[in-house]
Amino acid sequence: MIIVGGTYSEICFEPIWENIFGSGFRAVSLLLEYDKNLKIDYYTCCDEEIKAYLDYHVKLNSNLKLHPTSVFKCPIFQYDYPLKTPTIVPRPDLYSNKKTEIKVQGHQILAYGMLEASICLDGKKVVYDPQSPVNPISFTSTGSKAEQLITIVNYSEAKLITGCSDINDIRDYFFNVENCLGFILKMGAKGAHVFENGKTKSTIIPVYETNQVWPIGSGDIFSAFFAYNWFEGGHIIDSAKIASQATAIYCNSMDLSIKNKLQNFKLPELLINKEPKGQIYLAGPFFTFTERWLVNEIRNTFIGFNLKIFSPFHDVGHGKAIDVVDKDLEGIDESEIIFAIVDGLDSGTLFEIGYAIAEKKKVIAFVQNEGEESLKMLEGTNCIIENDLTTAIYKTYWLLAKS
Repeated sequence: MIIVGGTYSEICFEPIWENIFGSGFRAVSLLLEYDKNLKIDYYTCCDEEIKAYLDYHVKLNSNLKLHPTSVFKCPIFQYDYPLKTPTIVPRPDLYSNKKTEIKVQGHQILAYGMLEASICLDGKKVVYDPQSPVNPISFTSTGSKAEQLITIVNYSEAKLITGCSDINDIRDYFFNVENCLGFILKMGAKGAHVFENGKTKSTIIPVYETNQVWPIGSGDIFSAFFAYNWFEGGHIIDSAKIASQATAIYCNSMDLSIKNKLQNFKLPELLINKEPKGQIYLAGPFFTFTERWLVNEIRNTFIGFNLKIFSPFHDVGHGKAIDVVDKDLEGIDESEIIFAIVDGLDSGTLFEIGYAIAEKKKVIAFVQNEGEESLKMLEGTNCIIENDLTTAIYKTYWLLAKS
């Protein structure tokens, strides 16, 4: 099996994470851990630090063969938290005039788009994941060829590649222009659509409700495990379903050792056919810069999920009680779920939670610094209490989708 992709440093500030993976090497690491007999030829770009790191791993595993291409610096991805668009160092535009080309020929190729290099493939069975939220490049635009091509893209990438927003138009582009045997349209928290050439309707691949959500690298895992199973003769639908399960295990554990967990897979399935329509009420203090920053970040993230959000800070603002209280309570009345920032035990936020519970509303509390005693009433009234922001946001989406 051939894997083409980037090897990048990844840094996340909350939760704390610092590692060397990138799409390519994460796929390599996953599949070598899953199948001890699998032989992988890995094509990637390396600076001196990354080259030394990969050489060390080649010595540890005789089934891994490295095909490095030198670059002046491999990108570093820095995340404030997993749902925040990362800062990339060096800036991606600095690679535009220095891009090298990686040419690969083989029978089974999994290829990810790369910032620091262009790729040109010639394969019998190819899985292609463009991996770029800003400038995704279609398979045919790379000058590549494949006898059987599966393209895996998320919805934002698909819109940029095709210039279309309608799913049927996107489907037609990938079949008529890209000549795909099939393509998979990832829809974030809603799962994915799998399209097979010659069929007008898609098969919806469900998401699985995990206890925690670690999305950094989740798309890499999906593409890698899909490719592995499809290369082994699996049907496109079956390969996508098991890839979704493997991805859920990874998101739930941040761990690439998934084999035993996959054999005993028990996470609940959630099939989401349409966008949730209910409103979320964002409760939390907004008296300081850090408080306002957090409220604004959470609101923007929910908007990015295409969810309706009522934020007292944004939609009502500061003011005297006579001016703001009725409007805030009306916002709770019109919402299905209250997402509450509890750290600091702000009296207004706690009142909003109590009012929402009295009105039989669902409450998700994001809290990191308060003790068990302070949270007793929330726990006793069945509030969902989470100390990880990404997990709290995903659980809000899933809860709204089931309403």
